[in-house]
Amino acid sequence: MKTIEKQQTEKPTDIALRKDIYDPTKPYNEQIRELIRSTHSSEGPLITVPDGKRFKIEIDANHWGMFCTDGVGTKGLLHWKMGTENYAAQDAFAMVMDDLIEKGYVPVTLQDHIQVQEEKPDSIFRIVSALTDLSIKNSWKASNGNEYPISITGGETAVINTLQGCEVGITGLGYVEKGHEIRPSIKDGDLIIGLGSNGIHSNGLSFYRKELFDKRGLSINYELPWGATIGEELTRPTYVYLPAIKAMIREAELATPKAGDVIHGMVHITGGGMSKLAELIPSETKNFDIEVRNDHILKPQEIFQYAHDELEMPTDQMYVKFNNGVGYVIAVEDYFAPQALETLRNYFAADIIGQVSCGAGGVMIASQYDSETIGFNKIR
Repeated sequence: MKTIEKQQTEKPTDIALRKDIYDPTKPYNEQIRELIRSTHSSEGPLITVPDGKRFKIEIDANHWGMFCTDGVGTKGLLHWKMGTENYAAQDAFAMVMDDLIEKGYVPVTLQDHIQVQEEKPDSIFRIVSALTDLSIKNSWKASNGNEYPISITGGETAVINTLQGCEVGITGLGYVEKGHEIRPSIKDGDLIIGLGSNGIHSNGLSFYRKELFDKRGLSINYELPWGATIGEELTRPTYVYLPAIKAMIREAELATPKAGDVIHGMVHITGGGMSKLAELIPSETKNFDIEVRNDHILKPQEIFQYAHDELEMPTDQMYVKFNNGVGYVIAVEDYFAPQALETLRNYFAADIIGQVSCGAGGVMIASQYDSETIGFNKIR
């Protein structure tokens, strides 16, 4: 199990330091990556190269390709009960495609693996229809200037009577011109931009299921204090940030030779919550700190405030499990921030939520729930 190191910067000492890393449910990540790496060849027609927590594929002399896989997990049971299987498709699509664009990889193909608890053709049709619609809406531009849908190149549908609800798994392929990848390269003075979420997205469902259904015996039709039912609140589809991020990258490429000259890293806030900001800090040096303020416009939605106040989740856990109203984070050169914000706000609520300073690899988040400041340290 990875651990959070003691803060080494001259920052305020009255902060709550976590004792576990930002993804505590996956203690075997590095061992699994090592097993996967053992299948990769460094020569031949298909070369696989580590790239952070993922792997890139050399597809020709000029481009890298990258695959990404994800699904909806326990949220699939809620979608099945609510009849919102089309939202399940969007959840899976968003998790994969928004992960790919993190490093500038433009999604071009996808394959799906749809699993359902019983034969229900209309549900399967809604899932495939939603994926098709999303693929067409999120087209990509080729070197010839033409735009093409993200191609659905195959898939599998399985009826599994031991499954509860449905699962929509997606594997996507993205590509980027060599040298145009967007890597974590933050520096002193960079600004941190956040994009608003619309609620819990696709992470933290297990907590709410345990607290609301198992402990309190509530139903999906129970009305929460702000008027939404539990079912409605927990099945809001994950935002797809891909169009906004692609538009920002295009603006960056008009201003500089490479987008990475002004975009110094991006993070999709999913499992691990806001502590994933540590991924923006280069592992080689760890000589920068990220500070997130609490005076920006991206406030936690009612479902998060409810978890903190009514379900009594500790503040530090809130920032490990949830997005807290911020679904995507981008580090940019300070002079590019106004242009980036103007573009991003055409799609989502966006604001500057923090800044980068010299330090020792720390992330400090001023809580929007109370007076605490939560600290995380980059481990590697």
